[in-house]
Amino acid sequence: MGQPAAERWWRRGRDQAQVAAREAAGRAAQALIDLDREQTAAAEGVQMLTSVDTGPAARQVAAAWEPVREQANHAVAAYMAAVSAGDLDSDPEEAVARHAAQALHGSAEQLAHAVVAVRRFLEHAGRPLQQARSAHAAVPDRLHAARVAVTTAARAVEAAHASRYLAREATDLLEQARSALAELDRGVEALGLQGMLDGVANVVRLSARAKDDAESLPDRAQDLTQRITSARTFLQVTEGHLEGVPETLSDLRRAYIYPSFADVENNLATADVALAQGRQHLDRAAALATPQEQRWGEADEAIAAARAAIDAAAHAAQSPRHRLSALRAAEEDPEEPLRQTRRVLRDAQRFLLAGADRPAPQHVSRLDALGIQLDTVPDRLTARNRPDYWAYLTELASISEGARAVIDAVRQLRADR
Repeated sequence: MGQPAAERWWRRGRDQAQVAAREAAGRAAQALIDLDREQTAAAEGVQMLTSVDTGPAARQVAAAWEPVREQANHAVAAYMAAVSAGDLDSDPEEAVARHAAQALHGSAEQLAHAVVAVRRFLEHAGRPLQQARSAHAAVPDRLHAARVAVTTAARAVEAAHASRYLAREATDLLEQARSALAELDRGVEALGLQGMLDGVANVVRLSARAKDDAESLPDRAQDLTQRITSARTFLQVTEGHLEGVPETLSDLRRAYIYPSFADVENNLATADVALAQGRQHLDRAAALATPQEQRWGEADEAIAAARAAIDAAAHAAQSPRHRLSALRAAEEDPEEPLRQTRRVLRDAQRFLLAGADRPAPQHVSRLDALGIQLDTVPDRLTARNRPDYWAYLTELASISEGARAVIDAVRQLRADR
C-alpha cells in the first residue's frame, strides 16, 4: 500500500501541478469538442451555399469564412501541440506538469476564441446558410416528386398506347425524363446541389410535357379534324369570292384610269396560285392526321400553312372589290375624305397646343407642312381629264398618317419628361 496523503507532503506541489494540468486538459478538450461542432456546421453550410449559389453574395460569405476557418485550424493545431508536449497519464515532474497546464490553458483560450469567431460568423451569415441547408434538405422530397412525375407520365403514355395512339412525342419526352432521372442517381456529390435541383426540375418538366401530350391526343385528333374541315370551308368560300373578281376588274377598267387599279389587276392569278397551295397543304394535313400516321405536329404546321395561303387568296380576292368601293365613294363625294383628313390634322394641332410646355419647333413645322399639302390635294382631281381618285385617297391617307406620327412623337416626349 502507498503512503497516506498526509505523508506525501514532499510531493504536494507535484500533485497540485498534475491536477491543474488535467483540469486544463479537460477544459481544452471540451473547447475542442465545441469548436469541432461549430466549425463542422459552418463549413458544411458554406459548402452547401457555394454549391447552390455562385453569385457575389455567396462568394462574399465564402471569403468571410476563410479567416475564421484559419483561426479555428490554428487553435486546433495549438491544442494538439500542447497535448503532445506532456503525457499527463504518467507521473510527470512538477515543472513538466506546470508547463503542460500553462500550455493547455492557453490552448483552451485559443479554442474558446475560435468558437466565438465561428459563432459570430454563423450569426452574420445565418440567413444564406439556412437557405442553402433548406435547399439541401429539400433534395430528397424533390427527387421523390420527380420519380412520381415519371411514373405518372408513364401511365399516361401507356393509356394512350392502349387507345391505339402512337404518342410519338409523348414517348420521346418520357424517355428523356427517364434518362434525366437516371442521371440524378449520381447524387449531390457528383452533380452539386444546384445541378441536382436543376436536374430534378428538368425531370418534372419533361414528365409533365409527356403526360399532357399523351392525355391531349384524343382532343387533339378531334381538333385537327375540325380545323381541316373549317379550312376547307374557308377555301370554298374564297373560291366563290374569286368568281366575281373578273367583273370587278372590268368595272375598274371601264370607269377609272389604269394607275387606280394597276396593283390589283393581277390579283386573280395570285389568288389562284395561293388557293392551289392551300389545297396542297390541306391534303397533306389530312394525310398526316390519319390513324396510321398520327403526325400531329406536322399536321398542325400544314394546317397553319394552308390557312396562311387561303388568307392571302382571300385578301387578293377582296382587294379589287374594296378598291372599286373606295373609288366610287371618292367619285361620288370627294369632299368627304378631305374633311376626314382635315379633322385628323386639326385634332393633331389641338393636341400639340394643349401641352403645358411650348410645342417643339419641328412638330409645329411638320403639321404646318401637312396643312399646306392638304390644301393642294384637291388640285390632283382637276389636273387631268380623268381624275386619279386612288392617288387622291392615297395622299390624304399619307397626310393623316403623318399627323398621327406627330401625335405619337409628342406623347413619347411628354412621357419621357
